[in-house]
Amino acid sequence: MKKIVFVDIPMKKMDTAAYGQCYAETGNADCRYTGKVVFPINAVLAEKLQKGDQVKAVLLTTITGKDHSIENAELFQQELNSINAAIGAHIEYEQLATDFVESKANHEVRLRKMLPLMEEGAELYADITFGQKTIPMVLMCAFHFAEKFFDADVKKIIYGKVEFIKHADGIAYPENPELYDITPLYYLNNLMGTMEAPNGTEALKALDAFFAL
Repeated sequence: MKKIVFVDIPMKKMDTAAYGQCYAETGNADCRYTGKVVFPINAVLAEKLQKGDQVKAVLLTTITGKDHSIENAELFQQELNSINAAIGAHIEYEQLATDFVESKANHEVRLRKMLPLMEEGAELYADITFGQKTIPMVLMCAFHFAEKFFDADVKKIIYGKVEFIKHADGIAYPENPELYDITPLYYLNNLMGTMEAPNGTEALKALDAFFAL
């Protein structure tokens, strides 16, 4: 089964010593991987990947000339390759670079670059922990397109939460990691798009009935 993983790469310089976290049994993601990772999706992939899997990792980087997204993309590859060494999946990496511009035109550029990377019947994963705030919305559009026209299956959309706590040296370090599977929000959005009701009051009743299931 082909797995396609979209990862929003941060612009801030990252390193394993400072930012590596163990997300085992935190949040709602039901992840038991006990290794430390900078990129939360890698804790999930450590459990989901199997020998012989075909994996395409799409690294969403930013073009500004001042950021560290290229270095961080390399760090992601090193981290996943290290995990995969004991698994044996076949991983290919693609960098999808776009400008750090929140214009309608640039959102369309991102989306149109994502869509050709979809494949028939693929399993889709995403890590939206880092990066620009608009990327998750663009990914939601891309995943919906892939579900509808490529018969893709959205498996996991992951968000890793940490608290930055200042220590005696004046530096704030990431602590208290929690890993969240927010895929249900994606499917809830799809549900909203297919609901039918004569008015808002009836729609709210239908939604309440759904949540009561």
